[in-house]
Amino acid sequence: MLTSAQAREAKPRSTRYEITCEALPGFILRVLPTGKKVFFARYRGADGKDHRHRLGMLGQDLGVEEARREAMAILARREAPASAVEPTRRARKVEVAPAPVVAPVVVAPVAVAVAPVDVPKSPTLREFAVRFEHEHIDMYLKPGTADHYRSSLRLYILPALGDRPLDEITTADIQRIQNSLKSMPCAANFTRAVLSCLFTKAEEWDVSSRRNPTVRVKRFEERAIERFLSPDEREAVEKVLESAEHIPAGKAGHIGRDGIWAIRLLTLTGMRRDEVRDLKWEEVDWRQGLLRLPDSKTGKRDVVVSDEVMALLGAIRDAKGGPRRGLVVCSKTGNKLHSLGATWRTVRKWAGVPDMRLHDLRHSVASDAIMNGVPLEVVGKMLGHKNYRTTQRYAHIADSALRDAVNLTSKTIVRAGKGKAKKGKKGSQARVPR
Repeated sequence: MLTSAQAREAKPRSTRYEITCEALPGFILRVLPTGKKVFFARYRGADGKDHRHRLGMLGQDLGVEEARREAMAILARREAPASAVEPTRRARKVEVAPAPVVAPVVVAPVAVAVAPVDVPKSPTLREFAVRFEHEHIDMYLKPGTADHYRSSLRLYILPALGDRPLDEITTADIQRIQNSLKSMPCAANFTRAVLSCLFTKAEEWDVSSRRNPTVRVKRFEERAIERFLSPDEREAVEKVLESAEHIPAGKAGHIGRDGIWAIRLLTLTGMRRDEVRDLKWEEVDWRQGLLRLPDSKTGKRDVVVSDEVMALLGAIRDAKGGPRRGLVVCSKTGNKLHSLGATWRTVRKWAGVPDMRLHDLRHSVASDAIMNGVPLEVVGKMLGHKNYRTTQRYAHIADSALRDAVNLTSKTIVRAGKGKAKKGKKGSQARVPR
């Protein structure tokens, strides 16, 4: 018998596995690699295939005994006996008068009453979305990505398909949503990605056995918006920051010191906004010149920074009294610097670059690195790209830098050749090795 102690002590493995209750066949506990444990009732349906009904996750609200009682009720309702009445096919004994010839007696088979088997219905997308949100979005996605997922569900997916059963949603249905968002290709592609994840989870959790209907829906081409700071624009931004440091609070052009420090860190490192806003003093490796980020967009990573960045961090530390813990840049109350977006809008206005987004500072670091001869592979490591294809968006800059280098080399060769030609007119000749 599956006991509470056995369920509690079951350890996760590299792949999921199941523990079956010997006292109640069909009552199982699935242990996931993440450590989560889920109860199921397993039964054979009318189609002759095994089905699993999810009872819930092991926890304070659902223990082994409660799950066992639910499983007993479901199994009693789902599993019908092979027959309610056994057919009688044997010939009955018939008493007849003696006669030379006895006519055979034919007995008609008795009709068999079979209890109907309930085939579990597929939940609607709206019903499954509730579980998808609780067990995937809330559990595994970062807050920003989770908000985007919920927004896509609320704005585009549920209004179109919320009341449709999962097993009835087709590729054509997904394609209609994709086509309706053609004017917003980024939103369309993200909505397709959310739906793909949702149907993948439905299959993993044995809620749906159909093929993911998003597989054959093509993504729209997205036009990457790239904006880079020119040397003159970088100078203008720095002048604004320098001036803002001396403007008193309450005066036009004043910017808080933490906002100035944050923008300078973004400008020098190419880090993501939240990587700078979430940076803590205990993550600064002063000896190695590294920022050891425990959780970035692409997971744990070490950021190699320049001597200028380390000097800036040292100046920030000294200005704050030498803290060893807490946020490097923060609000006046010590919380996350949520005003950074508004700070950057002020800076770009005074610097004369109103179209420059905060994230474009990251693009500018990549552009400057490539123009200075840094290979694409190294740029990808600098920016913390998990996939090399992400760095490929800067390939055209690398091609341009390569062309400039080729042209410069050619001009150097031509100038050198012409110089030797002039010397030849004066009677000097270049020696040709034999």
